[in-house]
Amino acid sequence: MPDDDNPLVQAYDLPPFSLIKAEHFSPALDRILAQSRDQVTEIIKTQTAFPTWDDLVLAMDEIHARLKGFRYVLERLTLTRTGDGWTQAWRDCSERLYEYQRSLKQNPELFQLFQQLANSQIARHFTSARKRTLDKILRQFRQNGLAHTSQADLKDLTLRIQGARSLFLEHLHEANKAWSKTFDDEAQLSGLPPSFKQRMADQAREAGRKGWLLTLNEESFRIVTRYADNHLLRKQIYVAFSTRASDQGPHAGVFDNGDVLSQLLRDRHQYATLLGYSNYAQMAIEPEQAESPEQVLSFLQGRLAQQHSVFIRDTEQLQAFATTQGFNRLEPWNLQYLAEKLRRQTAGISEQTVSAWFALESTFSQLRLIARDLFGVIIAERRDVATWHPDVRLFEVRERDEIIGYIYFDPFEVANQDGFPNTTTLRNRRLTAEGRPRHPIAVLHGWLPRSSSADPVLLDHRQLRILFHEFGHCLHHVLTRADYRGVSGISELSRDTAEFAGVLFEKWCFSKQCLIRISKHHQTGAPLPDKIADQLLVYLNTQTSWGTAAFLRDALFDMELHHSHGDGRTAQQVFDQISGQVGHLPVFANERWPNGLDYIVTGYAAGIYAYAWSRESANTVFQTFKRDGLFNAATGRALRETIFAPGDSRPLSESIVAFEHATDHRPGTST
Repeated sequence: MPDDDNPLVQAYDLPPFSLIKAEHFSPALDRILAQSRDQVTEIIKTQTAFPTWDDLVLAMDEIHARLKGFRYVLERLTLTRTGDGWTQAWRDCSERLYEYQRSLKQNPELFQLFQQLANSQIARHFTSARKRTLDKILRQFRQNGLAHTSQADLKDLTLRIQGARSLFLEHLHEANKAWSKTFDDEAQLSGLPPSFKQRMADQAREAGRKGWLLTLNEESFRIVTRYADNHLLRKQIYVAFSTRASDQGPHAGVFDNGDVLSQLLRDRHQYATLLGYSNYAQMAIEPEQAESPEQVLSFLQGRLAQQHSVFIRDTEQLQAFATTQGFNRLEPWNLQYLAEKLRRQTAGISEQTVSAWFALESTFSQLRLIARDLFGVIIAERRDVATWHPDVRLFEVRERDEIIGYIYFDPFEVANQDGFPNTTTLRNRRLTAEGRPRHPIAVLHGWLPRSSSADPVLLDHRQLRILFHEFGHCLHHVLTRADYRGVSGISELSRDTAEFAGVLFEKWCFSKQCLIRISKHHQTGAPLPDKIADQLLVYLNTQTSWGTAAFLRDALFDMELHHSHGDGRTAQQVFDQISGQVGHLPVFANERWPNGLDYIVTGYAAGIYAYAWSRESANTVFQTFKRDGLFNAATGRALRETIFAPGDSRPLSESIVAFEHATDHRPGTST
């Protein structure tokens, strides 16, 4: 295929999704890899004597950015489009692309050049952003084994780790698909939200069945265990979900992740020790704000100790309530159901009722207006640019009539995929060697079901928090002014820094002022009444400890698992011991939560703690907004200038200090 006819090899600002066909990928990758190899050869040849920033760092940035952009388009289109051609495109390209990207991280000549530049006289006068960029590049080389001699072993371990991660997720996906229940009597679904029952009816129809079809995923587990009046149904889905991909439960041994997880942990530990680390957790922590796994474990144990009295209070309160409802004890499949009933009784309102004021479209529109008020940017939809799906929308971020970035909004689940909300990046902001900016592109992926009717998608408070969280990530990415790819994107941040903006923006969802501002009843257009806003806040602050306990359990387990590998305990034994330390949560003997904990294979291994760690910084910043006004433009400008703009040019702790200095002694104003 001539290059002129292949959109993937042409220069573009935004990927031309509507022009890309499956058959474009393989020849495009041939061309891109050939050009990249030639460019790397030329860089090594010309830079050996005297490496420079522009002709080494920025030149390699261009290569990495092009490869990353190609991978994103490949993954997105082959994930969302069906047919043999798309499957073949993935098979033809994914491994070749991965191998070449890995080879660049393990190229000894490039490593030597970057090391030479870092040690040069001129590098002593580099800005902190350039020095930090070089440090991160060299650390990546070292963590890929360039400072060590066991290259063959490291390569083999890398491939095995990648394979184990993929197999873990494949087993989990198959375990989810294997479990379902069909209902022909709606009375069995008593208590479930109407929108969820409609989704079940849609699924049954799509599967060629009558009635209602319940499938297994995190959202159905959450809703059924919280709302279903059917005790047996709650127990069935709890058992199925808590034993997924294990040697227990309704599909015991069929998709068992036990051996997969054991191999993954062994290989991660061996990889880390070959590089000179004591364990995998130490290696994972190295680029983070935290100094050591021990510090993280101590931090989490401290948070657990702080919650002790809350755990006791909520347990006593819920046990007393359970007795009035005819329950003799708190079994795990009844816990959320009873807690939900108690919240509604205490607040006099249900979360589902309040969702009528938070339709997805109007809420996202209000979010964009909040960004305008805080940061002085306009986030406007582009309807003239095709995306990869009709439901995916493109927004350009403008400041003073100039484009500074883009956000793709992709809120709905992908059919036949185990979706979860996340923010990815298609491109980091950077300046080319010629001084031209390349605008950042963030992608907000959701997992919400598509509405099968004319009714809008309504958000409960958890879904609202997730929307704010992911939008915070998007803003963090597109509002940077960092000039170098290695420090400008949220994908380049340490895990405990990357979660800062998401955790921060969630805090607006617990403010009465914000809840009223963003609300709009989907039928009447009226804002959330003052009384209902107060009731919602009571609801949100009732029986909160169960989620806290589950998070601390998972975060402690994740860190302990990767810190103590080799002490003879299995993953399940580590989990059981941590679960016993945390307490509070009722359990049943056959639970196998580690086998379904996808965080440890999706980039959060030894990193789940980051949500709690970043909350400390987020609390500091949000207190200033509470003092000055939640939508105060001056405070928003300070947040942008001191924290978002520098990107990862300096540690978050330094940016927080700069934010506090910028907002100190300013007269508080209310908006």
